[in-house]
Amino acid sequence: MTSALVAPFRSRRAPDQEGIDGISGEAPPQAGEFTCRAAVLVRVPRGEENTACELWERCGLLFSRVEDAGQDEGTKVLYRVEVRLQGSRWGALSEAERRVMTALTGRVTAHIGDATLLEPEDTQTAVSTWHVYRKTDWGSGWWRTSAARLWVQVGAADVHHRVRLDGPGTRQEALAALRRRPGLGGVVFNDSLHDVRPGIASAHALRPQDPAPWHTRAFGLPAMTVAAAAILFGWALAGCGLWWQIALAPLLPAAAWRVGPWVADRERHSKAIIWLCGLALVGIAGFCGYMARVIFTALGGVPELWRVGLALCGLPVLRGCVYALRQSWFSRNAAALVPIAILPLAWVLPWMGRLAQGVYLTVCLGIPLSAANVDPLWMYLAGMKPAGLCAIAALCGLAALGWARHFYWFTGSKSYCIATVGTLTVMMMTAALILGLSSATTAAQRTAAQAAAGHDPSAFFGISARLVCVRPLDEAKTAVQPGPLPAGHPVLAFDATGDETWLWDPQRAKGTANPAEKALRVRTDQIATRPAERGAHTCPPL
Repeated sequence: MTSALVAPFRSRRAPDQEGIDGISGEAPPQAGEFTCRAAVLVRVPRGEENTACELWERCGLLFSRVEDAGQDEGTKVLYRVEVRLQGSRWGALSEAERRVMTALTGRVTAHIGDATLLEPEDTQTAVSTWHVYRKTDWGSGWWRTSAARLWVQVGAADVHHRVRLDGPGTRQEALAALRRRPGLGGVVFNDSLHDVRPGIASAHALRPQDPAPWHTRAFGLPAMTVAAAAILFGWALAGCGLWWQIALAPLLPAAAWRVGPWVADRERHSKAIIWLCGLALVGIAGFCGYMARVIFTALGGVPELWRVGLALCGLPVLRGCVYALRQSWFSRNAAALVPIAILPLAWVLPWMGRLAQGVYLTVCLGIPLSAANVDPLWMYLAGMKPAGLCAIAALCGLAALGWARHFYWFTGSKSYCIATVGTLTVMMMTAALILGLSSATTAAQRTAAQAAAGHDPSAFFGISARLVCVRPLDEAKTAVQPGPLPAGHPVLAFDATGDETWLWDPQRAKGTANPAEKALRVRTDQIATRPAERGAHTCPPL
């Protein structure tokens, strides 16, 4: 039975079987790429073979009849069904069996006899690319020659003409192919003017018969570990002083020597190109870690360990999103869907910015948002943090679906996965929104503390206030809600809008835990204000 499973596949329909309509034929090949193959032996009762074959054909499964059915020869027929999967090898057998039985939709009482994962099919011949470039001569001298050679190797002298060869190929083979092949128009190859250089490719891509390199095994986890180490290095570098940054920065170029051969083959490319390829990988990862710390520091409100964890979570989240979107309806229609997905940001960003400004001014300080004249640009900037955190939470949910799809949990219990991950995503987005708005609460507390200390508070996304001393023009006719008017100490004054001015008294009701109770409203034409002295807690007499 095992030999029947691993035997080479010859046809999708057994030679002696005919379709339901009496016409023999083959099922269309399974579309899309796949990462592993599984063969399943299925016992089908005699008389139900045509139905089973038709259902497997509709699902694009490959199948063939096994002649030696053993002891079941009199009542059942043995079929070998091949299932091609795109995902992990862990759980692939269970998923293959599920797909085989699901395709029958309960109309055939078939039973699974055996299942196994198949070895990869014969590896296709590797193809190497050779680019035609214009010969470059920058004069004599070591540095001129080296600079010209590097200029050529990075593709700056290419003439947008290339040739592909089976296998790694050599320079002589590429030149011979260019000479004997007919011209396509465009740039015509000329031995006196042009030459060829190899395209960037790793040794494993050029010689796939060799064992896969360690950094591509186990879902690329070792490579992800190296990327995480580079991110952590960039994170730590961002927290160091200038001289430490200068001293530690050369570690990344040194690591590039080890990472470069993953991308470029040592036998085909110069050391400079190999080093540049490695530097591109570790440099990008390190720069991401560096910028992540800079951004988190600017945003604030997140503990240090949480920041490191969030930065490192970007790797599995990115991988999970790839798993979720590859060969999906979204990936096939990305050109049309991406603009549609970005379009709502024109309304979401200002709405969230207005919400953050409202929490800061109205909820925390008790002053209507209409009392502040804010440029619309600040609303967009204020909404970037909560909108960005909500987007990150949504991507985490998408990544969870991607990992579930990769390990076949999504296909096995689709409704359960969608309900579970959808609920968790909504909860994460809600928590992200609250976290994004917490900066408004923190800013309001900072404003109150600065005002109590006698300093002009920092602006919050276009909302600014200043400490002033207030003097009533006619004390008997001055209307203050709630009164009385604080004339003996400085108060915060926000922009005057219309006929009213809103004040915030840092010394009013000191025992209250609600800063919103310290807001006052007064008619603009009934008071006069002048800037308070820095650090002053009292106003000079009139």
